[in-house]
Amino acid sequence: MRDEWNGVVKAYKDYIARRQQHQCDSDLVSVVQFDNTARITVQRNPIATAPQHLYYNGGGTCFYPAAVQACSVARNTPVSHTPLVVFMSDGGTNDSAAASQEFSSLNSEIRGRTGNDLELYVIAFGQGANTAQLQLIANSSSNGTVRSSSDTNDLSKVFVEIAGGGAVVDVLEAEIGKRVSEAVSDKLTMEFKRR
Repeated sequence: MRDEWNGVVKAYKDYIARRQQHQCDSDLVSVVQFDNTARITVQRNPIATAPQHLYYNGGGTCFYPAAVQACSVARNTPVSHTPLVVFMSDGGTNDSAAASQEFSSLNSEIRGRTGNDLELYVIAFGQGANTAQLQLIANSSSNGTVRSSSDTNDLSKVFVEIAGGGAVVDVLEAEIGKRVSEAVSDKLTMEFKRR
């Protein structure tokens, strides 16, 4: 992943920019980076102050430590927020079942607290990603999905799609546009009738 790291960081920044574009200013951002170990490198930062750069510290792949850290962050999400997890890997490992179980436990907790399943987006990045193992992780939640990206351009598109909350925001923007257009049209019609 070393060669693609700048593209990975760009995808992360594109995600943040998209959320800000949709006025999600109250979002909190956390990042868990992993290789053979996992570390929380960003924890509950307001989106406006989220770091613009993440540092590469590569080597190996273990899913379970990353799942433990990600679930810990999600469990500590303030009640005013709903956790959303994006889990991305360019590899595979022998601990995907344990990682899946960790996310399944988190999903049960989230469902018990909110009545909804965890939004879990799993991204298989590049040719080395083990899609079957990542699908196992995604299956931890009925809201879990696997997306694939072959390169950093695709990765950026996937991150932007996830960030979009797209359909709801697009409908809202269209409705606002429609109402403004109708109001302007009504005003022009009334002005025309008065003359």
